[in-house]
Amino acid sequence: MRASRCVFPAGKRVKLTTATTGLVVLMAAASHSAPAQAPEASGPAAWRVECSGDGKALECRAVQQVFQRETRQLVLSAVVRPAPDAKTGAMLLTLPLGLNLTEPVTVKVDNGAAERQPIQTCTNVGCFVTMTLTDKMLASMRTGSELKITVQDVNKKPIDMGLPLLGFGLAFDKAK
Repeated sequence: MRASRCVFPAGKRVKLTTATTGLVVLMAAASHSAPAQAPEASGPAAWRVECSGDGKALECRAVQQVFQRETRQLVLSAVVRPAPDAKTGAMLLTLPLGLNLTEPVTVKVDNGAAERQPIQTCTNVGCFVTMTLTDKMLASMRTGSELKITVQDVNKKPIDMGLPLLGFGLAFDKAK
């Protein structure tokens, strides 16, 4: 099974797997927690499509989420909506609370070029980053294996998170 690694502020590494409904992942509860190993699962979950409508129009989006195993708390979420031109898109990242809000979030596919994006706001749900996906970024997400997101905690220590891109292209195309 392929697992993403998450580096916590104390330099501890914890194996992550991604999940959709019913599957959850393992992460340390806080930077002071001891790392734990997740039991091996069947592999990373693919992106899924969610749609909602008002009776007149249907709006669909590609979704991928990571949950904490024990509490089932959402740790990371990516929602990608196709733009009207169907060539670009918009991505909303929901990140955990407790981040350094003055430092930008970096987003990249595999070992590609990183894009720096500001955190727009935080609520009791988490912190939000929105970004326009260029043709180049969308192409990278279609062919890449992992979306890598780096944030900083309040002590300015980096936290690396990853979302598998398995099934992203199919989900994005179906969301159009």
